[in-house]
Amino acid sequence: MNFIKGDAIRTDLQLKRSFFNLADETFSLKFEQWDELGYWNDTYCPYAFEVDGEIASNVSTSTGLMVLDGKQYKAVQIGTVMTNPKFQGKGLSRRLMEKVMEDHANANILYLFANKSVLGFYPKFGFEMRTQSTFTLDKKDLVSNETEINKINMDNNIERRLFYDTTMSRVPISQKMSMVQNESIVMFHALTQYRDCIYYVPNFQVYVILKESAQHVEVIDVISKEPFDLLEVLESLPIKTSKIKLCFTPDNLKIPVVQEMFKDEGAMFVKNQIDVNYPNNLLYPYSGLA
Repeated sequence: MNFIKGDAIRTDLQLKRSFFNLADETFSLKFEQWDELGYWNDTYCPYAFEVDGEIASNVSTSTGLMVLDGKQYKAVQIGTVMTNPKFQGKGLSRRLMEKVMEDHANANILYLFANKSVLGFYPKFGFEMRTQSTFTLDKKDLVSNETEINKINMDNNIERRLFYDTTMSRVPISQKMSMVQNESIVMFHALTQYRDCIYYVPNFQVYVILKESAQHVEVIDVISKEPFDLLEVLESLPIKTSKIKLCFTPDNLKIPVVQEMFKDEGAMFVKNQIDVNYPNNLLYPYSGLA
């Protein structure tokens, strides 16, 4: 059994296919198009054990800058923690976590999202659970000012490249809590579950990821190279439902925002390392989940 990481997997066709297959079987994650189009870069680094060209176990890291109260911190998100059933029970995830922690000892913060089956695993490495919040608006509190919006075709090379270029140079959506320089992960989501939910608003030169259902609208993200007024952008959108869920932590919008405890079957875990204290009751942006 050999330890490998990063380009040792990304540049080896057999190992990469094994990594993709394990991610699909474990989490139903589809990495192929994201890789083929060149959005897998060195900010996303798998740590793995391999046996005869097969990935036995993996823990990946995704690096970016986290904005908290207007300050930026080097942040490392841990994800894609998975072990082939043939190799479970051998402590492989623990050994990979130890290697990740060694490599990122100088990061300001490490964090991850865990399902309920492994909530007892991460505190062993110094991670602490954080509660998250939801943020909901009522359409009646918006002054509707609908404007032109154009749906983006992620299979169109020009449209996709313009979206990516904006994501690379984006300003924070919030000074309270947001992520920048994590465009690789944002592009993964843009090519998978949000590929039919991306719009461009010419009047504000912003991209909006907007997911609609009969019950509510989820505003996943607003991406721009220049500062923008989030409330003005929201008022420009053709929202039909009364409930608007913000899938990130907003700054002060000057209208009522209902903040409640986020409830799901998992939890966010944080390891504060250097000069940072990640608080409770924020909402990590959906578009940055690794």
